[in-house]
Amino acid sequence: MPIEPFRFLHTGDLHLDSPFVGLTAEAPPEVARALRDSTLQAWQRIVKLALDEQVDFAVVAGDAFEHANRTLLAQVRFRDGLEALSAAGIPSFVVTGNHDPLSGWEPSVRWPEHSHRFGADAVEARPVIRGGREIARVYGISYPVRAVTENLALRFRRDADAPYAVAVLHANVGGQPGHMPYSPCTLSDLRASGIEYWALGHIHRPGVLSESGPTVVYCGNPQGRDPGETEPRGAYVVEVDSAGAAVPVFHATDAVRWQLLELDIGQVEGEESLVDAVVAAVEGAQHAAARPIVVRVTLVGRGGLHRSMNRGSLRDEVRQLAQERLPTEGRFAWIESLRDATRPLADLGSAAPATFLGELSGEADAGREALGRQVDTDSDEESAAAATWEDALEELYGNSRVRRVLHGRRPDRRRLAELLTDAERLAVDRMVESG
Repeated sequence: MPIEPFRFLHTGDLHLDSPFVGLTAEAPPEVARALRDSTLQAWQRIVKLALDEQVDFAVVAGDAFEHANRTLLAQVRFRDGLEALSAAGIPSFVVTGNHDPLSGWEPSVRWPEHSHRFGADAVEARPVIRGGREIARVYGISYPVRAVTENLALRFRRDADAPYAVAVLHANVGGQPGHMPYSPCTLSDLRASGIEYWALGHIHRPGVLSESGPTVVYCGNPQGRDPGETEPRGAYVVEVDSAGAAVPVFHATDAVRWQLLELDIGQVEGEESLVDAVVAAVEGAQHAAARPIVVRVTLVGRGGLHRSMNRGSLRDEVRQLAQERLPTEGRFAWIESLRDATRPLADLGSAAPATFLGELSGEADAGREALGRQVDTDSDEESAAAATWEDALEELYGNSRVRRVLHGRRPDRRRLAELLTDAERLAVDRMVESG
């Protein structure tokens, strides 16, 4: 049966008023302020997007707030956005997630007239009315507490008389790595519900899991907040035609974007030229992003500058000189860090396996591969190589005399892989220097 075409906004994982991991003590006030307010600015852009696109309704798929105990600022800003939608005749439908479950504390802030937050006892269904006729029906259920391990998707069932069904849920579909298995489910579970569109939250990378039968979409978070969230972040405007086919269109809303840049030193001659190269790389990234950026630059490759990079202060000096030539107001470019992953001119990869250099390279590669595999898959199964490195840490941190000079927590596996690379480079440099 033909339906009335309509469009709606799909967002979630706003994490309003949450910290920006790239914020450093050296950042000037203008940069620090922009980073601190970035999630709130992204929400304002989402509201403007909904108004400009004249959507018929909006859905928020959980984690509107960073903490179960919502801040007053975040709650008021969220309410103001929903109020602007309500004033334009755009109803909104909200579920909570693991970061903002219903069990958390929230200040007494008036909820907008045309906004509905779903409860946690059962899946609710709410009609969307346009011109006196129902054009769609929105289904949703909230998290009562943070750790919801039940497969909530199994509770959803499409009503036979619904013109078009949209489900809003915070869930991990298919055991996506790097995210807690809250409300774990499969695409088959979603398909069995009969619902046409699943508006999902929880996974921060936006993407379409299924284009049809049903359409399944993760909106992602609208503002990246750490070096692991570098791609454009935003929300989806979904067009539904008379045949019930849904076309989700992504719109970037991030106020500040993380960038990870690699700069090969192979063609860079001299330290001052390195400053020029860093500036050029950052300016290129800023132009491509067309918005303020926070950049982590990693120096890679082989070249004469490798030995210079072992001078403890050189990286800080290069970063400072480059930053002085980049804007720190308006569309700024802030270099969060400058890291060294360069290699000596000696080619470890070509060293014979039977030589000490070859053996060193092989052991380091094996250790990095094992540690990296654990980071990427978030697996509970420890490889023998990764366990070996962690055993070494256990011995080190277990020594009472050594512990006196060790500060902070143990390095995680990602940091351990970086330290392994540093140790390999240092060993090679010492051997090259000694002939």
